Amino acid sequence: MRKLLGCWANMLPDCIVGDLDSIRPAVREHYERLGVHVLQDPDQYSTDFTKCLTYLNAHAAEIIASPRKGAKTAKSDTNGAGGSTSTSPSDQSPLEIVILGGLGGRVDQAFSQVHHLYMMTQTQRSIRENETNTSTPDAKPAAGGNLYLVSEESITFIIQTGKNTIHTPATKRADIATTSASDVSKSPRKRKREQEQEQEQEPEYFFEENIGIIPLSAPANITTHGFEWDVENWHTEIGGQISTSNHIRADKVEVETSVPVLFTVELAERLKR
Repeated sequence: MRKLLGCWANMLPDCIVGDLDSIRPAVREHYERLGVHVLQDPDQYSTDFTKCLTYLNAHAAEIIASPRKGAKTAKSDTNGAGGSTSTSPSDQSPLEIVILGGLGGRVDQAFSQVHHLYMMTQTQRSIRENETNTSTPDAKPAAGGNLYLVSEESITFIIQTGKNTIHTPATKRADIATTSASDVSKSPRKRKREQEQEQEQEPEYFFEENIGIIPLSAPANITTHGFEWDVENWHTEIGGQISTSNHIRADKVEVETSVPVLFTVELAERLKR
C-alpha cells in the first residue's frame, strides 16, 4: 500500500478507536495535536477490531457524505451546469470496509483475525438486512457494508450462501500470453526490443491468478465457473478436501456455495511489501 500511495507519511487517520491500554502518552498527544479524534473504549469484552466496526457502522452515513481528501465534490447536473450534489441516506449504498493487516506474525492471532472477519461479516449482513427493511428515523442505511481483509499477500473476504459473482479484470493470468517475445525465429536483439516494449505496455495488475476457497463454519458444497479447475457440487470441509492454489481464468468468476465460505486472492507483486 505504501508503494502504491507514495505519500504514506502525510496521511492521518480520521479517528483512533480502541481501549488504548498500550498507547504511549506522547503518541496520543501527537495525534490529538494534529486534530485526530481519539476515542477510548475501555470495554474488555470486545476487541479493538469490533470497537472500530461499531464506530464505523454508527457513523457510516456521515463518512460516505463527507468529502474525502482528493475527492471531487462537484458534479454536472443534467443541464451541464456545475454544482454540488448530495445523496440522501436512504439512497446510499452500505459503507464498504477495508481492514489492513492482521495475518502476519503469530498463527493464533491470524486465526483470530479470520474468525472475526467471518463473524463480523455475518453481523454486517444482519445489520444490512435489518436496515433495508426498516423505515424508522433511527435507521442507518449506510451501515452493514462488506468487509475486506487486505494482508501483505492477499485480499480476503466472505462470500455468502448462493451464487456469488466476483469481477477480476485486473488479474495477471497465465492463460493470457503474448507470443511475439517468445518467437524463436526472431533475432535476439529483436526479441529483446519486443520484450521491453511489452513491459512498457503491460497494464497495471491488481491481482495474481492464485485463489483459495475455504469453508470455515461448516462443510460446503460449491460449484465454480471461471477458474482453471472448476467444480460442480463439490464437497469441501476442514479435515477433508479444500480448494487452494486454483487459478483465475476469466474476467468474471462465479462461486455458488451451500454455506458462507472464505474467498482469498493473491495481490499483485507490485502491491506487496
